[in-house]
Amino acid sequence: MKLTYFGKSDKGKLRQTNEDFFACEKMSDNEYLFVVADGMGGHQAGDVASKLGTLNFVYHYKELREKKTPMIDSLKEAITKANDTILQKALSDLKKRGMGTTFSAIAIANMKGYIVHVGDSRIYIIRNDEILRLTTDHTFVEKMVEEGRLTDEEARDHPQKNILYMSLGARQSFSPEISESFDLNEGDRFILCSDGLNNMVSDKEIKEYVTAYPPQKAVEQLIKNANDNGGLDNITLVVVHIEESKNSEKTEPIKIIKKRGKIASFLAKYKREAK
Repeated sequence: MKLTYFGKSDKGKLRQTNEDFFACEKMSDNEYLFVVADGMGGHQAGDVASKLGTLNFVYHYKELREKKTPMIDSLKEAITKANDTILQKALSDLKKRGMGTTFSAIAIANMKGYIVHVGDSRIYIIRNDEILRLTTDHTFVEKMVEEGRLTDEEARDHPQKNILYMSLGARQSFSPEISESFDLNEGDRFILCSDGLNNMVSDKEIKEYVTAYPPQKAVEQLIKNANDNGGLDNITLVVVHIEESKNSEKTEPIKIIKKRGKIASFLAKYKREAK
């Protein structure tokens, strides 16, 4: 398994500070971890929340994996630890009360992927020249789309599209979106991004650049495009490309914990096509 990847964060054109944070970690030749987090609160230290949550998650995930803890269990325990750490920090500092962060991570090992996600940062996959979103936006507007009260087009321009009902560090009890392992294909490309990218650049444009260019060039050009289109928010982007080898075989995805949502739809689609 050979991966190429690149990540970058930019404060955009209007924000005074950058509240986004990301991580790209190579655990071994066959295991990688990628994270994008978008802090919330501004004066309530969203930048602290995104950095603290990400670093704490990565630390605990590495520690657990070194102990040979299964990947799903490692993801569950690490995100719980990260959530607790943000809450404790907020409780110890009045200026940081109410801070929180989105959190989207994908772990890749031995041609299998695992996702843990909270909030409205996103993870996409490009496969067979098609871009698909693997995560659900935990926003009230997305719920309205799921209920058929809004179309995707109406949701994109809705004035309340970024109001979250779930984030990391907001409360003790939360239900992150976590997948069991799903099989990867050589040639798959993953995109992790904060909403500062996908609000400024269309999914179609993301697909075109990530397909046409190596990860670093694709990331840099898409961030430039987001800024050229207004740069209204911080912009963070990680692109991961699973390189193809001569004797690549197409694999069949398997079930996940969450029965509804974007990841389930993706796996169901490719399971049907594999038959």
